[in-house]
Amino acid sequence: MDFERLFKDYRVPYSLRINKGWVNANCPYCDKKIDSFNMGFNPKDDYCNCWKCGNHDLAETLSMLIHVPVKDIGQVAKAYQGTGSISVASNQKKLYKGFLTLPGEGFTLAERKYLEKRSFDADYLHEKYGVVGGGITGKWKFRIIIPLYYKGKLASWTARSILSKKELKELNIPRYKNLSADESAVNPKDLLFNLDNANGDEVVLTEGPFDVMRFGDGFVCSLGTQLTQNQIKLLVEKYKKVYIMFDNEEEAWKKAHKYAVQIASMGLDVEVVDAYSDFGVNDGGDCNEEQVALIRKELGF
Repeated sequence: MDFERLFKDYRVPYSLRINKGWVNANCPYCDKKIDSFNMGFNPKDDYCNCWKCGNHDLAETLSMLIHVPVKDIGQVAKAYQGTGSISVASNQKKLYKGFLTLPGEGFTLAERKYLEKRSFDADYLHEKYGVVGGGITGKWKFRIIIPLYYKGKLASWTARSILSKKELKELNIPRYKNLSADESAVNPKDLLFNLDNANGDEVVLTEGPFDVMRFGDGFVCSLGTQLTQNQIKLLVEKYKKVYIMFDNEEEAWKKAHKYAVQIASMGLDVEVVDAYSDFGVNDGGDCNEEQVALIRKELGF
């Protein structure tokens, strides 16, 4: 779809400089600043994704931006088929050894204590998943950096803050922060964490990397409850069955069932799993070893 021509005609501010091959506009869901251009539109695969708040329905998003009712967006889209003048090279840049380097090597005492408090072994996470600490200075300070690999090569990373909820709120800092799509070899929201360690016909899709690191091989995460079309493609191309095991929250359950229907429509066997209610926990990161073993056994892993 020619988003550039569409936005020109409807006088929607946009940018072609945010990420090569994408057309970016202000996100109608979360952008408060003018010309933040967080919402990316992919003209090759016709979907949109906000680098800040995630994947959204294309028709609904366009309706909000060009001020046309959702029911009429389909007719509008027909008039803007084609990719226009911009480059539509894949957002997944060519990966090669050494393309990215993690901004850390070991862990500070505070980072180790944070992981130990959550019953994780820092050295094991480093050896198994390449996890490192962000240190006490710089862009990734006070964060646990979790690498995202694609076919054995470092493609991007996400990082979780070790600060308390109160400190995050006072400083207005997000709990998780991804490496930007432009700095990554592959947009982190087009990847699934731990994909290289989930090689069977079946896979369990969770929300966050700490869920995955608690359960181990056979489990992947989508970095939140919003899935992009590229993440869905990875699931469809590699697996025959997907268990969706999101956090024990109402909104997460709604998203799980929404994506279950979408993935099932592509021919996969999909099951939404309520794994945490019986244990009184909200997510995989809060499970103990016995609970993890029981859940893995029930799912056949």
